[in-house]
Amino acid sequence: MKSFGFATLFVLCFVHLFPLLLYPAEKGVSAPLRAESSQEEPVVPPDAQEKAIQALKALGPDRGAKKISYGVASILGASKEIKFDSKQVQKTLKDLGAKETKTEIQIDLPGDILFDFDKWDIRSDAEETLKRVGGIIKTYHSPKVVISGHTDSKGAKDYNQQLSLKRAESVKTWLVKNAGIDTKIVTTEGLGDTKPVASNTKPDGSDNPEGRQKNRRVAIVIMKQ
Repeated sequence: MKSFGFATLFVLCFVHLFPLLLYPAEKGVSAPLRAESSQEEPVVPPDAQEKAIQALKALGPDRGAKKISYGVASILGASKEIKFDSKQVQKTLKDLGAKETKTEIQIDLPGDILFDFDKWDIRSDAEETLKRVGGIIKTYHSPKVVISGHTDSKGAKDYNQQLSLKRAESVKTWLVKNAGIDTKIVTTEGLGDTKPVASNTKPDGSDNPEGRQKNRRVAIVIMKQ
C-alpha cells in the first residue's frame, strides 16, 4: 500500500509540474496561458517583405500619387477666393497682353487679327487665340464677362457703332459655341470710336495708321470670383 501511495503521489506531482517544465513562467503569466497566447500569433510568410517592395516599385517614384499643378484656395470670411498660380496660366495671360487686377482681367484683341477689313466674321487663324481666352474664363470660373467692340474714327459714327457691336457679338458667339462658355455670363456692347486707346491723327492733323490700328480692337473684361 505504501508503494501504491508513493506512486500515486509521484504521478500527481508530475502532472502538475509537467507544464512548468515545458513553458517556464515569465513576468507573472502562467505557463498554460502563455502557451495558449503563443499559438494565436500571426504567421508572416517569408516572402511577404519582398512582395511589398516589388509592389511599391511597380507604382513608380510617385507611389501612385497625383500631382497638382495649380490651385491655391484661401477662405476669406464666408466667401471663397480662388487664386491660380499655374505657370501656364500666367504665360497665357502674358502672351495675350492681359492686364490683371485683384478683381478682373482685361484682354484687348486687335481687330485686324480677329476680322477682315470691314467684316465681323471671325477669321480662322484667330480661333486659337479665342480658345485661349475661353480657357482663362473657365480657369477663373468667371461670373461675368463683358465684351466691347471698338473701331477707329474712319467712317460714320453710327456705322462704326453697329460694326463694333457685331464684332463683339461674333466673339461672344464663338466663345459660347466653341469654348463652352455660358451665354448667360457674357454681355456685349459696341462703343464705336468713343473710347480710343491711341490718337487717330498725328499732331499735325495727318492720318495716324498705327494709332487707328490700335483702336480697332475687341476688349474682353473677365471678372474674378
